[in-house]
Amino acid sequence: MVRIRQLSGRMGMTTVMQPVLPWLTALVHLYLIGLLTWAMLHTLFGDRWWWLFLLNALAVYLFVPLPVTLAVAWWNRQRITWSGVLAGMVLGLYLYSDILFPPLPPVHAAQGVSISVMSFNMLRYNTHSESLITALRDSDADVIALQELNEPITQAIEQHLAADYPYRLLVPEGSNNGMGVISRYPLRPVDATLPGDWMGQPQVVELDLDGLPVTLLNVHVRSTSIGEGGNIIFDPSFMESTIREREQQARTIAAFAAAQSQPLLVMGDFNTGDLSDAYRTLTGVLHDSWRVAGWGLGHTFPGASSSGSSRPKIGGISLPMWLVRIDYIFYSDDWQAQEASIGPWDGVSDHRPVMATLLLQPAVAEEDS
Repeated sequence: MVRIRQLSGRMGMTTVMQPVLPWLTALVHLYLIGLLTWAMLHTLFGDRWWWLFLLNALAVYLFVPLPVTLAVAWWNRQRITWSGVLAGMVLGLYLYSDILFPPLPPVHAAQGVSISVMSFNMLRYNTHSESLITALRDSDADVIALQELNEPITQAIEQHLAADYPYRLLVPEGSNNGMGVISRYPLRPVDATLPGDWMGQPQVVELDLDGLPVTLLNVHVRSTSIGEGGNIIFDPSFMESTIREREQQARTIAAFAAAQSQPLLVMGDFNTGDLSDAYRTLTGVLHDSWRVAGWGLGHTFPGASSSGSSRPKIGGISLPMWLVRIDYIFYSDDWQAQEASIGPWDGVSDHRPVMATLLLQPAVAEEDS
């Protein structure tokens, strides 16, 4: 009797699905063709055109319909549908498996010197010093790299965080060019410059990590604005030029990293997704702490629709928050990433901070001690 009821229920469901199944199958096939076409274009051409750059930046959302295609494939039982669905699943796992599952514990025992770091684009017009100071203090990070640092926030840091972070290199600007580093470890500026038209002049500093010299690079890479907090405006020529400029800046950072002889940390707002050509250039010589030790999408932008925020709008309606990951903490081979997470947010900035705990490899620590 139970078997008869199960068969009857399934036949009833099949009867209901039968009229719409061909249409659903056609839609699924179109979707899968589109997904695999994007994958081919991404592989062959990277960010060659502005529209492909945007597709690559938002590629994770191309996989949202995939569970629906699995249900349709189960109903229609067509080999071609199953083949496309499986190809889409393999592609998604290839691109995102390292952040969709909890990171594996390090193979080697934790030895050496550990440091916690954070990068935070605070928003150039941010004058809510109380909430920002609270976020910085709550992070409990040993070293914090700041972008879009302005004068009011600089004064607040000097007034309220001097005891927590006795070592500070703060260069505020009225525009979005302000940069800063605050640290519990001694630091000093390094006489080095990186060529290019940056959003903020890169800061090169040397940390004294319990007697071990560490180079830190704080950057704010060229952005591709599509609205600056207003309605989205597509300017293909401007977008193309900023994409190419950002790729050049990524090559500049990569060359700087390759030339370093001591442990290196590169932190900041890179204004690019993790499927971009610029990102590929950076990870050719550095490691992305989130991809190694983070869990989840880790999206950091766009945040609040505060005054001066870059959160875009369509028809006057702000886009959803936290669509992409553009803030990173990269590190050289000398380190081992133990943990990566989103830091405390002040509720005002259009970015969320990103944090990482890194371990200086024992061989490096012993060699320099």
